[in-house]
Amino acid sequence: MSNIEELLPHLCEDDRANFMKAVDAIGKAFAARTSIEADPQLIANLPQVREHVLTGGEIVLDLSAALDALAGDPSISNQLIAAEVKAAEVSKIKEDTANMSRAAKMNYARERGLDRPRDDVASTMTINEHAAVLAGLSPVQRMVYARRHGLV
Repeated sequence: MSNIEELLPHLCEDDRANFMKAVDAIGKAFAARTSIEADPQLIANLPQVREHVLTGGEIVLDLSAALDALAGDPSISNQLIAAEVKAAEVSKIKEDTANMSRAAKMNYARERGLDRPRDDVASTMTINEHAAVLAGLSPVQRMVYARRHGLV
């Protein structure tokens, strides 16, 4: 079975527009449902898109089947699992700290390493750039900034 994108140059303008609308609709719906951006190339190769485009829109785009097929792709299912694990971790932390005092929450965070900068938001600033920012802050703000950016 050939790739739908290989056939697009041979189809009419309406079919190409249908293709773009279908890929866009599936991408937006998947992102809204899962908060994961799917590769448009992966979406373009779904059988639901192929059927919809090649019939000139006569077969209605089966959005739910397309989303299920997309979620079944190994690269995306791994991302979905990672997102579920992260959500469970956040839920557990919120549950554990719900009735704690500020001091107890801080101890909880320190014990579990939650008071350090996360790897996914690590700063790309150099120490000299941090020093320039610190120079313009009050002493209390300096301490907060230094803690937030892992400088102390």
